[in-house]
Amino acid sequence: MLHAGLSRLLLVGALSTVGVLASYTPSPTQRSITLGLGEAASAQSPTPPVSQYARAALFIEQERQQDHAEVKRIMGGNVPDDVCRQKNIPSAVRDICNRFLKRSADIIKENGLTIAQFNEMTRRKESDPALQQKIQGELLKLQKTAP
Repeated sequence: MLHAGLSRLLLVGALSTVGVLASYTPSPTQRSITLGLGEAASAQSPTPPVSQYARAALFIEQERQQDHAEVKRIMGGNVPDDVCRQKNIPSAVRDICNRFLKRSADIIKENGLTIAQFNEMTRRKESDPALQQKIQGELLKLQKTAP
């Protein structure tokens, strides 16, 4: 079982990932994946269960940690916080950023959420301590049942 502090760290990392997902724009020569809020209809989506959000956030964070380790190895240990936004990074790192972006979107969808729902819940939890506490509780449950 992971300590509550580590749970919080996982959540912060996963939610930071959402920031990257929402703002990362591949260069014009790369395949474009849109993860913005998009249409007004998505703003009317019902709030998904916290368990779906927590599960998606946890899986995204696991992907992020693996990809970060790989990028760190490629870049000789020096990885800027916003590596995927850097213009002059090795093509292998750019490929990892693109793979992460796609995989994160897939994880969100596999957990029954839209990107808009995931991003909205991320924004809401920042100003709603009760929601944040529910998410942390779900993360702890998931970590207890993880192999």
